[in-house]
Amino acid sequence: MSRKWFSLVLIVLTVTALTVAVHTMAARADPGSTPIVVAEETVHTRREIEADINSPTISFIDSPSATCYRASVGTCYIAWNYLYVSAAPSQYIISMTVSINDHLRAYHTGFFQTDMYIPGDMLRPGFKVACGWRGASGMPELGYSYNYVIRAVETGGLSATNYGTVTCPADKGMVFLPFVTRQ
Repeated sequence: MSRKWFSLVLIVLTVTALTVAVHTMAARADPGSTPIVVAEETVHTRREIEADINSPTISFIDSPSATCYRASVGTCYIAWNYLYVSAAPSQYIISMTVSINDHLRAYHTGFFQTDMYIPGDMLRPGFKVACGWRGASGMPELGYSYNYVIRAVETGGLSATNYGTVTCPADKGMVFLPFVTRQ
């Protein structure tokens, strides 16, 4: 008797798994309308959003004043005044990430919120980076340049992305040690 039940359970599980697989493949085969990428570009930054032609879109990420400042010898910080994005109507912001030179530095998540505002004070003092020697970025009086990517995703699957570069001040990195003689 137990073999019959075991066989019946295996058959039901197999049929269920095949049904789920067929529905998943059908959903992938019919993605609906194809999203397009809308971009705005300035000399130092680029902003992109993925938009569906037939529906409202996620907003561009507002991230003014990416700055790099020197805090101490050899140590600089990259900071923003604020980061802001809003979702399309009836959608919610899932997350916003900040990456510097392809390294994830911040990950913010939302919970049923139609927009996300990250004040600069929440990110203070900023993201620690090396300042660099004079001319390290190719500019004679400045240090290293860092590429940043700020990305936001909403529940509808659309995303917005900001790309940019910020250059840090040069730092000689000289530390003077006292000359102490032995007596």
